[in-house]
Amino acid sequence: MKVGVPASASSSSKRQRCHILHKFSYSSIAPQVNQQLHREFSGMGIHSFEIIVGIDFGTTHSGVSWAANGASKTIRLINTWPDPQAQNASKEKVPSSISYQNGVPKNWGYVVGLNDESFRWVKILLEENHKYATTVAPVNTLLRKVEKTAQDVVSDYLKLIWDYTIDDIKKFHPEDTFDLRVILTVPAIWSAAAKDKTLRAAKSAGIPGRIKLVTEPEAAALATLKEKADENQLKVGDAFVVCDAGGGTVVGPKLRPGLDYLRRGGLCGSAFLDVAFIKHIETLVGATQYQDIKESNRKRMMKDFEFGIKRCFSGKNDPDFSVELIGVKDDPGSGIVDDTIVIKPLSSL
Repeated sequence: MKVGVPASASSSSKRQRCHILHKFSYSSIAPQVNQQLHREFSGMGIHSFEIIVGIDFGTTHSGVSWAANGASKTIRLINTWPDPQAQNASKEKVPSSISYQNGVPKNWGYVVGLNDESFRWVKILLEENHKYATTVAPVNTLLRKVEKTAQDVVSDYLKLIWDYTIDDIKKFHPEDTFDLRVILTVPAIWSAAAKDKTLRAAKSAGIPGRIKLVTEPEAAALATLKEKADENQLKVGDAFVVCDAGGGTVVGPKLRPGLDYLRRGGLCGSAFLDVAFIKHIETLVGATQYQDIKESNRKRMMKDFEFGIKRCFSGKNDPDFSVELIGVKDDPGSGIVDDTIVIKPLSSL
């Protein structure tokens, strides 16, 4: 979630005034980058028919939007990602996950099966200076098995995303000829080397050469600034703060119109909540028993956590949650009965 917060100082008391302006959905960055780029290109005198594509490649999930640089500039947010398990195939993001068979991509996104050996969180490895060797150890093991680098895997995933995007564009413009501009978001805290690897991976994926890298929180800040300025909710001199809490990184830039923005953050996104949850379950059932449970059943449990507990938890008067872990032994004293583990909020413990 992206939350925009303006802070302005009163001339009399010099106290800061803060309130929540807007909550961004996880899929907001790519469309907002498009809006910003529309303004830039218009200012450059570009009026030919072109399509601008925004790709938000995330650690856990990714999203894509596109728009024709015409009069209406209507943004098309792709929400029809392939998902054989979905009853309602309308999701703004697709998992940043890919599996291989005989060295070539097999499945990606929601199509990755519970029994597939799949890559997750591989984006983190594009930044060499990360400090989570233990967390991404399974990724490194799988890289050696398929004889690929993290950049190779990212490139393969982006190619699948890109091919699907082109097919989506052709549904609306089957006979048209157009130019393409691509905006790809990157974490603001990434090094120049990590950004260069992202760019190389995108080009290897067949994405056209005119690729613009935009930092995720900067895109969100610019979009919110424009939106709220149109609604007269900001005034000259206000400072603007956005917290970009993503799957891998969390960054909080402070922006003041006309000035550079400050940013602070780190690798502490929601993916590390998954790691903490796994450690909690291991402690609850015992590390040996947990490792003996089929991997597909453990993955199914993590789906319960990802799409249930993690998204529903509010921290205020939460009910008891539960996850299914097929194969775990009953332990009523620990809330484990019939392959179901009860997860109690901290306030009730």
